Amino acid sequence: MIRFFICLVFVSVFLFQFASGQNSVARNDELAYRFNGGYGQVEVGSWYAGAEFHGSRPLPSRISFYYPVANSIDLSTDYWKRGDSQPFAVGVKIGNEKIYSLGKNAWTYTVSPHTVMFQKREGDIAYEMTYAFCLNEPAMVWTLKMHNAGGQKLPVEIYTHVKTSVRTCQTYARIDSAATRYDSTAHTIVADFDELGADSASVFVENGGLMPISWTTDAIGLAVHDDGTSEWLTDSSSVLSRKIFPHGGKGNTVAAFLYQTELQPGASASIVQIVGSCRRNDVGKIVSTLKTKWRKEIDAYDDLVRAKAFDEAHFFTGDNELDRSAAWARALLATNAHYIDGSIQPMPCPAEYNFYFTHDVLLTNLGAVNFDLTRVKKNLLFIVSHAKDGIIPHAYYWRDDGFKTEYCTPDNWNHLWFILVNGSYLRHSGDDSTAQELYPLVTKSLEEILTQRKPDNLMYAYRPDWWDIGHVEGSRSFITVLAIRALREYLYLSSALKVHSSKLNEYEAFADAMEKSMNEHLWDPQLKFLINYNGSMKDSHYYVGSLLAPVFGELGISRSKELVASAEKELLSPAIGIHVVSPADFNSEASKKFFKFVDNEAGDPYVYINGGIWSQANAMYAMDLKAVGEVDEAVDFVKRVMAIDGVAHSPMGVPAMYEYRFSDSTSKEFGKIDKPSFLWAGGFYLTTLYKLFGVQENEWNVSFAGPLPSTLDSASYTLAVGRKKDVVISGKGKYLHELTFSGKEIPSLVIPENAMNATKCAVIFGMPEHPYLQSVNAVLNSAHYDKTPRVLSLQVSSFCGHHITVVIVTPEKIRHVLVDKKKVKNFNIHPLNNGLSEVTLHFSGNGNIQNMEIFFVSL
Repeated sequence: MIRFFICLVFVSVFLFQFASGQNSVARNDELAYRFNGGYGQVEVGSWYAGAEFHGSRPLPSRISFYYPVANSIDLSTDYWKRGDSQPFAVGVKIGNEKIYSLGKNAWTYTVSPHTVMFQKREGDIAYEMTYAFCLNEPAMVWTLKMHNAGGQKLPVEIYTHVKTSVRTCQTYARIDSAATRYDSTAHTIVADFDELGADSASVFVENGGLMPISWTTDAIGLAVHDDGTSEWLTDSSSVLSRKIFPHGGKGNTVAAFLYQTELQPGASASIVQIVGSCRRNDVGKIVSTLKTKWRKEIDAYDDLVRAKAFDEAHFFTGDNELDRSAAWARALLATNAHYIDGSIQPMPCPAEYNFYFTHDVLLTNLGAVNFDLTRVKKNLLFIVSHAKDGIIPHAYYWRDDGFKTEYCTPDNWNHLWFILVNGSYLRHSGDDSTAQELYPLVTKSLEEILTQRKPDNLMYAYRPDWWDIGHVEGSRSFITVLAIRALREYLYLSSALKVHSSKLNEYEAFADAMEKSMNEHLWDPQLKFLINYNGSMKDSHYYVGSLLAPVFGELGISRSKELVASAEKELLSPAIGIHVVSPADFNSEASKKFFKFVDNEAGDPYVYINGGIWSQANAMYAMDLKAVGEVDEAVDFVKRVMAIDGVAHSPMGVPAMYEYRFSDSTSKEFGKIDKPSFLWAGGFYLTTLYKLFGVQENEWNVSFAGPLPSTLDSASYTLAVGRKKDVVISGKGKYLHELTFSGKEIPSLVIPENAMNATKCAVIFGMPEHPYLQSVNAVLNSAHYDKTPRVLSLQVSSFCGHHITVVIVTPEKIRHVLVDKKKVKNFNIHPLNNGLSEVTLHFSGNGNIQNMEIFFVSL
């Protein structure tokens, strides 16, 4: 049998510093948030390692490694009590004073998406613990800085240990026993694990200055326990034995070091431990590289994150809280990525969920597509590369003896999100070649998911809503809303790629019939909400998935307003956000039996999916508010429950873009956050921000839509439609006064294909001076207004038989309309305020570019 090994390497660097540490994260910028609440989680990390902290304590409860596979150091035995894990310990003895265990209580911290610094003053010593990460090398750098703020010389002993037990990925088997080595040249402890499920790896902290005076790898001899205690921490006369466990004689291991120094008044000293994971054969090379380059590696990673946050895209509204959070979200998208099987791919958290989820990547990219097309393309092609027989992956991870792929079943909602992201990517990029490569998988995903469509033109599923538990089949609002959108996205993709088929007309009919059926059968007039059925039995829960309908325009404005009002009444906790379901009764014996939940997998009331607050729920509610014209309320909501400052100042809040919050308002832990650095939370924040400040996307095109928030005069942001564009959007109201691309005026809120190469865009809302295109459910190839004969000329394209609807806003009286030189009589004129009219025209697509001319009466 092939044997696999893990090497856990600890190299200690003890450096004197008489200034502020060189790798300090305390920066006065938008990516540094100082927090002194004394509670809550922190997660930071990089592509190769991550650390998770609980209770604002400065020592990690978990250290995650991603190279070569996703092993971790985690001593917890209960997921919901994982903060009890204490694999890292620090002890300090000053002169003849008693030993002090450092980091057992809460410290003040300054956190960024990619680094954190904890601070505390104890007597005459000011302590800092910093966690930073390397860009190219698989390592986390821990620095303990001690500054003598008193007037006396202080002799100091410092003890550190990391319990070198590892857990394997996915199986999560704990491995305590290992062989160990000590490299006296590099002053490195190595622990080798030969279990097949662990593969092979290394962790290191180099001695670049004063060496540790002693060390050991013997956890039993040092009496190291999972609660972070050891013999030295109770008796500093204990000797670190310098014991190793040679191959063939494994033992229970630790990486423990003892240091001594003398701090002069005003002086500082730092211990630096570079903790990482690598293959055994790479240990020497990596340790040697990091001995001289660890600072450069940290700086390089910091530079990359800041470039993603500030340089490659921007979003400025004039509101510091909104703008800071936009930069934070872009940084989060850069940091929440891990090494997996030879490449760097997006992952949910810096230190948890150490496997690839297609769902999380797709949802995040609905926001990223607005400014980072390279990322979206790379992510979509990774999904393609792991598909099998046209079926996209659901998850990808290391388990036991290799990398495993879970594929999407026919009812998996990833099929739908995959179609939506493909459509959005093509609209924003115009990248036909990539879209052609992806199209067969898009087609397969649509075919798979449509097996869940029943004769009543509704989508059926076993899961109640947006999660993967529950085993009772019935018609579902969430998946029906998504399927309607996905069908229309497929019509666009096929048309744009010139794939013409009678299937398109069939699918258009499906989408229209499903929207009609959903409104007839799943809208509950008493609850004023889209509901589910389980078999023939009505499910009166309010599920968050229903909030997608107003976002996608599938409910009509009147019902959308009623749904939003119902969500406010039944799902909203104003201080923290939107519950994913109400009532929170999935833990009841009746619900467990009915939905066939396994034990308490849904969670206790207000925990996780049983009524917890989730980031996507908040985003959908904010976008619903925008959809029904309540943009000021939407901005206020976003600032309060989604922006970094608002979240930090809310009940039990911390600076976070999180997965979920505990939502029992009667509990002292109301608002407690779990997973504070969550990938799709950053993506959803950006998706929402773009919508609130004018960017609108239907299945066929990207457009602008007012009004802007009344409290803000303008906004500027990066928008990728073709080439990246610097957009400046301003004015009041919802009507277009003027839109220009690189100085050329375009009579349209819809971005035409012939403007994709422009790099500048200016949108001004106000009173129109001439007619313009407001919306169209077809590709807009070009738009032009000729003032002399007063003609608005549009070129549109779709597929043969497509029902095209064009909406024009005009201050001028319409005379007649021609499509391909033939007069169109099927249009309606609706008078608006201030002498404006809204003209709605209908005609059929013919599969080619169609020329539309709207003639207006001369004044």
